[in-house]
Amino acid sequence: MNYKNLCYVVLFFVFVMAFFTGCAPSARIPVLKPAEINLRGLDKIAVGNISGNIGPLVGDLLTSRLFESDKFTVVDRQNLDRIMSEHRLNLSGAVDPDTASEMGKLTGAACLITGNSQMNYEFKRWTGKAWKDKQGKWHRLYNVKGTANVKSTLKVIDLTTGQIMAVKSISKSDSASDWQDNQWPQNPDKDSLVSSAVDSMMDTFMKMIAPYTVYVQVTFEKSDLPESEAGVTFAKQGLWKDALIQFKAAKDAVPSEPGLWYNLGLAYEYNFKYRHAIEAFKEAIKIEPSKKYFTEISNVKRLQAERKKLEQQGAINPEN
Repeated sequence: MNYKNLCYVVLFFVFVMAFFTGCAPSARIPVLKPAEINLRGLDKIAVGNISGNIGPLVGDLLTSRLFESDKFTVVDRQNLDRIMSEHRLNLSGAVDPDTASEMGKLTGAACLITGNSQMNYEFKRWTGKAWKDKQGKWHRLYNVKGTANVKSTLKVIDLTTGQIMAVKSISKSDSASDWQDNQWPQNPDKDSLVSSAVDSMMDTFMKMIAPYTVYVQVTFEKSDLPESEAGVTFAKQGLWKDALIQFKAAKDAVPSEPGLWYNLGLAYEYNFKYRHAIEAFKEAIKIEPSKKYFTEISNVKRLQAERKKLEQQGAINPEN
């Protein structure tokens, strides 16, 4: 290797090291989100008639998801059908306050979910233009594609009042394609695509009625202070109280550094100390009015409002 090439190699490694050592540290953390509607006190649910060509599939999956959520008691569907048949009531969702009250008493349910679910499946197959390779052999691509489109409109009815609490229309699709040279490939698995689309649709519906967890990437300001590095390490492990202690120590060591105030604000934020978090971000802004610091104040206010909803939904203890 000549001198010039050696210089290029050295510069390349210097650049790579600078890039990786300059990256801001971050942590992936879980955040609990509130449901769209508050079903606190209405946690015993009956899954009624889901009409449509995939109604039974959606009804069974909904029953399973409600049970697996560990947030609801689900009325046994076979028992439900028997009770409703004996009393000549239906579970279509067309209920008034009187029949709703009777239905609730008979089934022991506080809520009824009914609706309609439809699926259509699109299958396409086509061939490409023939072409000849360098050896003179002819080729043609044979293509297939399957798409499952599902749509549900689901209603949540309060059986104590007969009032519709929420209606949600959800559409989801899933597709798969394949090709082969000079022959048709195997067709996509229709049942698998339908199941995947219905699963996705149910994920969306469950977010309407039950709190759920999302994961967010929290990025800290980089600092060589050992206290700050320790704070990041604790945060990555979900030990936010320990992280808060370290970030406080880092800020006290160099109070003129806005990034240390920012890190402290994040620690307060994910310790649910929202007022202190906003104060820390404001201190960072006084030193350096960065857009990122203003944005985080908005994020704190959103998390504060969401936590209040979670308390109302009984998903968390207000004292924690």
